[in-house]
Order: sequence, then C-alpha cells, then structure tokens
Amino acid sequence: MKLTALLLLSLTLPAVGLAALPGANIDKQLQGCKQHANSTIDNAQCYSSAIQQWDSELNKQYQLLLKGQPKSVRQKITAAQRSWLQYRDGYNAAISAYYQQQQGTIWPLVAAEAKMNVIRDKTIDLYKLRVSTDLAAEQE
Repeated sequence: MKLTALLLLSLTLPAVGLAALPGANIDKQLQGCKQHANSTIDNAQCYSSAIQQWDSELNKQYQLLLKGQPKSVRQKITAAQRSWLQYRDGYNAAISAYYQQQQGTIWPLVAAEAKMNVIRDKTIDLYKLRVSTDLAAEQE
C-alpha cells in the first residue's frame, strides 16, 4: 500500500515541477529587451522594467497565497512577508554597496540582475508554497 502511494506521488510530482512557473514571460521579455539594447542605459531600463514586473507578480502570488486562508494563517504569512521585505531592502542595499566598489559600466547591470533575482526567487517560493498542497492547482 505504501509503495503504491509513493509510486502515485512520484508520478504526479513531476507534473507540478513542469508546470509553467509564474513570470516565465517576464524572463523572456527581459532576454528580448537585452538583445535589442544598444547601450548600458538601455540594458538598465530592461532590468528596471523586469524588476517592476517581478514585483507585480510577487504581489499577485502573495494575494493568491492569502486567498481562502484562515485568519491565523494569513497573519503569519503577512508577518513573514513583512520580515522578508525588510530583508530584501537590506540585502539590496548591500548589493548596491558591494558592486559600487567595482570599476566599469557592467557592474550596475550585475547589481540590477542580483536585485531582480531576489524578487524573482521569492515570487517562485510563494507560488510553490501555494501549489504544494494541491497537486491539481489552478495555474494563475
């Protein structure tokens, strides 16, 4: 019986892993934007746009995660998200300080990508948390 349950679980988990993660289109748009960028400023604008889009997707995933949860769970998720926002702001300041030490025009772009990835990773974490208890989760 346990073997059958494990086998069924192992067959369904890859489907969750292969489901389109939120924001996949943001990454595609960023790549396209960077390919057409003619200057460092153009590239910086690509990252700025992607960061705004990832932030919007983060808020969407956060709201979807809260939806339908009991008050006690919503309060814990909200408190955790507020703590994460403080972490993000502090970490972004550290990223900026670290890369400002470097010479060259590439480093602000490297910093922008690092900052974007912090938001991107958290967005995907919230999505994975939300769908982790529903193997047939709605794709939103």
